[in-house]
Amino acid sequence: MATAGRFRNQSDLITETLARLGVLAVGQAQDPEDTAYVQAMFDATLRTLAAKEIAYVPDPNSIPAEYFIDLADIMAGECATKFGVTPDDYAKLKKQGLGIPPGTGAAAMSLKQITRGRPTFERLRVEYF
Repeated sequence: MATAGRFRNQSDLITETLARLGVLAVGQAQDPEDTAYVQAMFDATLRTLAAKEIAYVPDPNSIPAEYFIDLADIMAGECATKFGVTPDDYAKLKKQGLGIPPGTGAAAMSLKQITRGRPTFERLRVEYF
């Protein structure tokens, strides 16, 4: 795991996601198939978060550290079905992550709160009468 800093990368998030799913034990090497699956879901999940205006991560290798825990919860909920979790655990992971319906989970609400009120640097359109 990388040292604490301002940004984390995609491989850190994949490792944390696998750990949250219970697939990766301490000191155990990652299975390449598991890593490939989570990596394939990573882009789609980030695009979903951006489309729902929950959070926007422009560079997957520069994930802001304050987003990291919430993104790991969301990724765990989105990837849970592949790893054979029980229906109760799936519901718990989804509730902790993106939520059902999407955007109502604990991590999604936390990301919305973190990004609320930040400047967008977009031009404000006005009409003068």
